[in-house]
Amino acid sequence: MAVHSKYLYQLRQSIAYSLDDCVTGTAEANSTNSTLICSYLIRGNGFYDGWDLHIYAGTNQGQTREVTDSRESGTTLLVAPVFSNALTNNSQFELHKMFTTAQYNDAINRAIEMGKDDYLLDLREESATLTSDTYEYNCVSNFRYISALWLEDATDANTYYSTGYIDPRHYGIARGATPLLKFDEVGYPIGANLTGKKLRIVGQSVQSALSNNTDTCKMPPEFIIQQSRAILLFNKGKDAEAQRAQQRADVERKLMKVPLYAHSKAVNEV
Repeated sequence: MAVHSKYLYQLRQSIAYSLDDCVTGTAEANSTNSTLICSYLIRGNGFYDGWDLHIYAGTNQGQTREVTDSRESGTTLLVAPVFSNALTNNSQFELHKMFTTAQYNDAINRAIEMGKDDYLLDLREESATLTSDTYEYNCVSNFRYISALWLEDATDANTYYSTGYIDPRHYGIARGATPLLKFDEVGYPIGANLTGKKLRIVGQSVQSALSNNTDTCKMPPEFIIQQSRAILLFNKGKDAEAQRAQQRADVERKLMKVPLYAHSKAVNEV
C-alpha cells in the first residue's frame, strides 16, 4: 500500500490553487495585529478587499480574518477583527476569495468521510498490559478492525515472537460506546504468569477528520483534492466543472481500495 501524508493546510492550498483561489506569502517587518505587510502583494489598492486571510504557520497560526482594505498598491492589508498578536516575519498566510478557509476545511472533511472506508490505514499498538483474571481491556477504540494479537515474550522485553501469536478464536470484540477486547476465559486463561506482559494489537483504522493546520491526512491526496473540488463547485452552482471533478475523484477512489486483512474483527459497526 502506498504511503501518503499531507497536512491539512497543504491539501487546502492544493485545492485552492487548482481553483485559482490562493495567494500565499509571509508577513514582513512593521506588520501589526491589524495590518499585514507583504511586498509581493502588488495587485493594486482595493484588490484584496473582502478576501479571507488565514495564518497557516508562525505567529497567530490558525487564525482567520477578513481583509477590510488593501492599500499601498495592495502591499498593506487591513484586517478585522484584529489578530491576537502582532504579525511577525514568521507568520505565513494564505488568501482566498472564492471560498473561505472554513469552507475548504469543511469540504476536505466531507471528502474524508466519503472515502475513508475505502482506504484502511495500518495501525499497531502496544499499550495494553495483561492483568491476572482480567478478560476485558479498553484498548481498541482507535481501531476499525483488529486482525492479530501477539503476547510480549517477557515482561518489559518489548519483543514479540511467532510463539506469542494468539489464536483469534480466543478473543473477540465487545462493541459499544467504548469497545472492549474480550478474551475467552476457557480458551485463553490469564493467570499470574501473564500479568505485566503487553499485547501487540495489529489492525486497521480509518482517517479521522482534520481540524488543525498540521493534522495529517494519510489518504491519497488526489482523491481528497478532486472530491473536495466537486463539493465546492457544486455548492457554487458550477455543475459542469463539479461533474468533471467528481469523475476524477471516482477514478481515484477505485484506485485506492485497501482490503481487510485475514481474520479481521470489526471493532465497531460501520
